[in-house]
Amino acid sequence: MGSLGSLRDVAGLCVLLALSCLTLRGADFAAVYNLKTYGAAGTGQTLDTAAIQKAIDAAAAHGGGLVYFPAGRFLSGTLVLRSNITLYLSPGAVLLGSKRIEDYKPKHLLYADNVSNVAIEGGGVIDGQGDSFLDKDLKPLPRPSPLIEIWNSRGIRIEDVSIRMAPAWTIHPKNCDDVKIRGVSILNNLRGINTDGIDIDSSRNVMISDCHIEAGDDCIVLKTTNRIAAPATDGSPAGTPIVAGSTENVAVTNNVLVSAASALKLGTESYGDFRHIVFSNCVIRDSRTGIALLAKDGGVMEDVRFENILMTTQPKWARGVEWPIEVDIDKRTVQSRLSHIRDIGFSDITVYTKGRILVEGTEESPVENVTFRNVLLRINGYENIDRVKNMSGASKTSSTGMPDYGATPAAMIFAYVSGLRLEGITAVWPNQTNAPARSLVFGDHLEHGLLTGVQGAASAPNVPAIRIENSTDIRQ
Repeated sequence: MGSLGSLRDVAGLCVLLALSCLTLRGADFAAVYNLKTYGAAGTGQTLDTAAIQKAIDAAAAHGGGLVYFPAGRFLSGTLVLRSNITLYLSPGAVLLGSKRIEDYKPKHLLYADNVSNVAIEGGGVIDGQGDSFLDKDLKPLPRPSPLIEIWNSRGIRIEDVSIRMAPAWTIHPKNCDDVKIRGVSILNNLRGINTDGIDIDSSRNVMISDCHIEAGDDCIVLKTTNRIAAPATDGSPAGTPIVAGSTENVAVTNNVLVSAASALKLGTESYGDFRHIVFSNCVIRDSRTGIALLAKDGGVMEDVRFENILMTTQPKWARGVEWPIEVDIDKRTVQSRLSHIRDIGFSDITVYTKGRILVEGTEESPVENVTFRNVLLRINGYENIDRVKNMSGASKTSSTGMPDYGATPAAMIFAYVSGLRLEGITAVWPNQTNAPARSLVFGDHLEHGLLTGVQGAASAPNVPAIRIENSTDIRQ
């Protein structure tokens, strides 16, 4: 049996060698650096940060390589990634984040800045032990965040790993190019504050596919933050503020998502622009908000598509409020620049909800050219609208005097929209006597709209299916 086990070890090593050659593009031959060779204990009790970092640095010194995590539990603080490195977490391997905040300098488990051709893959697990950073009331203590932080880099791939219990944000590429995240499972505490799944920030040419994400905040969110420069690896203060770049050329497909906040989202951080973005073939379950575009900081959101989405919202998060789809323009502060949202499409979407769809611009910046095509609303109850008052737009701060459109009794609410098209819109209301009076579509301050594709009725007799006010050039 011993010799058979040895043969298996040799065979496994050969597979890893072959895999390493295919994985890294920056070296003619990528060697394997086994953590055990560099003194890692893999017991989950001994801090292995230094040993793991030594293996990473050794690979980098030789032009790159595959850093191999065998089966075991490798306890670690911050690890700094280098160019042309693959972290390969084999099945049975767990990279275990330390419970001590002092072990994170900067405050991330995996950190990289200005690298290229970096991969995190295998069948193993990254465990952030996030509950260790919560007090008895589930309020966060000082914690590492984001768990995986990558700045100013290109050729980033995260594939076929399981990530669980991140203390806050999980994966955050900032100002990166050519990012691929595929087959990743992220299971965070649904009651954890800010436990986002994937935050794509001011990055370009991004593909996210075949992931299962459960998050206490947003599952997949695109941002353009205006943040300070990359953290220093010695824990000292970071550099001067940098200008936000754009997030563009993004494809998100074939994902299953559960969120205590928004499953798919753009914003709220929107200092730079967003463009050329497609979300498709996603299943959203038990989420407060299915899709959100919230622009608050002066950026432009344009050329964004949501296609073939099946969603179920539920009200146990955020005071019992559900927003299947929410699009909103507002200023974060009175001094903020005014954002713009235009050329947005929603098609082939089925929604199970008690909530309502809200699309709201402003008089100075209406939402422009929005299409809803083949949308089925299966309304499975009526939320208490009193709970929704003054909540539209996620923390409005500057639009005093604006009507509270979020409290409008209608399934789909549109305000300050130019170029609205509704095609193939159907609602199925609950079979309920004395149902609340709700229109299917309400519009205020619309212009140049085509609403001929609304096929459903209102919730009750003697209630108009479509109610339009203060609008011009609307065909229905």
